[in-house]
Amino acid sequence: MQRRTALFFALPLLAITACAPDDAPEPAETPETRIGEPAATAIDPVHQAFFDNLSQLCGATLEGDGVFPDDPDHPLVDTGLRNHVSECEEDRIRIELYRDGGEYWHGAWVLEKREGGLHLFHDHLGEERTEADLDGAAHGYGGYANHEGTPTRQYFPADEVTAEMFPAAATNVWMMEMDLDAGTFVYYLERNNEPRFRAEMELR
Repeated sequence: MQRRTALFFALPLLAITACAPDDAPEPAETPETRIGEPAATAIDPVHQAFFDNLSQLCGATLEGDGVFPDDPDHPLVDTGLRNHVSECEEDRIRIELYRDGGEYWHGAWVLEKREGGLHLFHDHLGEERTEADLDGAAHGYGGYANHEGTPTRQYFPADEVTAEMFPAAATNVWMMEMDLDAGTFVYYLERNNEPRFRAEMELR
């Protein structure tokens, strides 16, 4: 990526309190001692700022198109893309992806605050699909944000899981960028430092 012009997931921490004597006072209920609820995961402040900015789009719908490559046979180019920011939790944001005018469910982008940092995860299963439904396509690839981004733009180089799944994608870098004032969002992918896919969307 030309650095990078025109560019625009925490393991639940279960705190188990020891059994106290009957006459002992009840411990204070804090995020760390509340059974079954994950404590917030601390990540890089810039990554947190990006996560917070993206959270502002919760419930919103973004519509646009794949604008690169210029290939009529590409499944995500010239088909009409609709993205719905459907889930915003303290440690997780889920963006559902549709194409062909919003009728065909394509997958989801999931951003999670994990122990390793801010992680981008591509979910191609959804709630009712199975691996057999994917016709050989993969599910679960992505990577952790590096330290080259800003509160409105982040880069996610492919992680080891992705490299093992797709050796050819070991050099993948995904980029997400938003302009909250203009209501725009860009998703971009490069491989081997060359553009591979770009989608541009607007808030509807």
